[in-house]
Amino acid sequence: MERNLRLDYFKLILSILIITIHTQPLFDNSSIAGWLISNGISRIAVPCFFIASGYFIRSKLEDNRKMKKYILHLIIVYLIWSLIYLPTYISEIEPRSLITFTFIGYYHLWFLPALISGSILLFVLKRYIKNDNILMSIAVILFIAGYVLGYVQADYRLVCNGLIFGFPFITIGYYLRNRKIAEKVNTYQLYSLVAISIIFLLIESYIAYRSQSYYNLFLSLIVLCPALFLSVIKGSKDKLATDSIGKLSAGIFYIHILVITQLIPLSTTNNFYKLPFIVAISILISTFILLINKRLKIFL
Repeated sequence: MERNLRLDYFKLILSILIITIHTQPLFDNSSIAGWLISNGISRIAVPCFFIASGYFIRSKLEDNRKMKKYILHLIIVYLIWSLIYLPTYISEIEPRSLITFTFIGYYHLWFLPALISGSILLFVLKRYIKNDNILMSIAVILFIAGYVLGYVQADYRLVCNGLIFGFPFITIGYYLRNRKIAEKVNTYQLYSLVAISIIFLLIESYIAYRSQSYYNLFLSLIVLCPALFLSVIKGSKDKLATDSIGKLSAGIFYIHILVITQLIPLSTTNNFYKLPFIVAISILISTFILLINKRLKIFL
């Protein structure tokens, strides 16, 4: 099948960035470098994954059968990984919270319910709203609402969900594809926008470091992530290849928390030296999962 190899490698990098978020403290507890990586640069990963999903969902939005098949597959993948992590989160979560976590996802698995609900929301709204600019306006408003909720330190479940987090970036991905933005934007301006947005992200991250506040959303992400995504896909040619690299990044994302909790427990400070081993083991297990998934197609 046709794949964008540059995007697949980019997603592989994003999956490793997500690991750095979950291996905090990356250096010692007071390290600003570790903070700017884990709570700054790495925060681009999840929005970019949503944008990529939205970018490729465009063809499914006009076909009910394809959309149902896509959503059903995501639900199956979510159920499988929820079962895999069941022994872990049952021992950590109060029984009264199990139902909540069933719908929002344990730890990093919140991404899948958010992807499912965000995609369904876009699918439904597309039936009634034909103007893409209106859809983008709704997405931006919801993103800003999520940023405000995060800024006031609301429960992360109010931010990390399909409405506030998933839908805005999925819609951005859809908009980029439907409006063929990659073909219209100037490369020099695009790279300049990425550079400026990264500076603003680091400034926001530094401000958060000063107050020791953890944020999933930064204002700069709504500019940086689309610009970065466009920078990756612009000018690249789809090449004949399998989807192994793209699937591998998904496997790393799903399995790495199991590696951290069961195989290489984190330390209370300076986990940087553990990071290569966590990444390596996650890749090895993901490769094995990839082989199984070629037959069962329920893991990725």
